[in-house]
Amino acid sequence: MAEIIKFNNFNSCINITKVDKSRFKVKEELLLPATDKVEIELAQDHTSEPIKDINTINNISKYLIANKRYRDNMFFIVGINFGLRVSDLLKLRFVNLINEDNTFKTTFPVLEQKTKNTRKKKKNRYITINEAVMDAVLLYLEHFPSHLDDYMFKSESNRTGGRNVPLTRKSADRILKNIASELNLKEKVSTHTLRKTFAYHQMVMSNNDPRKLLLLQKMFGHSSAAQTLDYIGITGEEIEMAYKSLNLGINNNYLVNSQIRSDKNVSDLA
Repeated sequence: MAEIIKFNNFNSCINITKVDKSRFKVKEELLLPATDKVEIELAQDHTSEPIKDINTINNISKYLIANKRYRDNMFFIVGINFGLRVSDLLKLRFVNLINEDNTFKTTFPVLEQKTKNTRKKKKNRYITINEAVMDAVLLYLEHFPSHLDDYMFKSESNRTGGRNVPLTRKSADRILKNIASELNLKEKVSTHTLRKTFAYHQMVMSNNDPRKLLLLQKMFGHSSAAQTLDYIGITGEEIEMAYKSLNLGINNNYLVNSQIRSDKNVSDLA
C-alpha cells in the first residue's frame, strides 16, 4: 500500500519513492524463507567488464597520479587507448612510441602475438598515439627518466635487481584488481578490462555505428560482430533494457513506448 503524505494546501500526495520500493519487495508474510537447499546451474560469467563511466576513468587516473603511481597510470591510460591484449601491451618499449630525436611517432606497427600464431598471413596492426597517451608517458618520464629501449611498464620487483624487465601478466592483473578494490569499483576488473574499455567507448563515441563495430571485429580478430558486442558488454545492456521495456500484462501499460493506448479494451487489439 502506498503511503499518503498530507500537506496543508493539498488533499494528498503519493510518496513515489515508497511506491517504487514496494513494487520490488514482497511482504514477509507472503513468502517464507526456503526450507530446502536449492542448487541452480549457471554458466560462468565474464571475468571482466569495461569501465563505462568516463568519470570513473578520470578518477582512476587522478587517484594514481595523486599517489605518485606514474607507471600504473601510464599502464592504465595506454591500455584503454590502444586496445591491445595485455601480452602485447607489456612488450611495449619507449622506442615503439618515440623516435630517436625524442619526438612522438604518429603511428607505430604491432605484430600481435595471438594473431601471429593463429593466422596464416601475418599482418601488422597500426596504433595511433593520442594526446592522452603522450601526457601519461611524459608524466612518467618526468619522474623516471629512461632509455629508449626500456620497457614502458618495467617491473619494480626487487627480484629483477633493477634490470630492464617488464611486468608479468600476473602482476599487471594484480595491479588492476588492487586499483578496483582501493576505489571500490563495481566493475569486475582484470587485464581484459583495458581492451574492453577501449572497444566500449569506441562504440559509444560512434553512436553504435555498424562500421565501427565491423572495424572492432576485424581489429580484435573475432569471428562475428555478435562476438564483439558480447565481448565489450553492449549486448548485455541491450538485453537488460529489452526485458525492462517490455511490460506485458501491466494494467495501464501493455507495451512501453508503443502506439497501443492503455485505455483500449484487449478485445479491440485482437
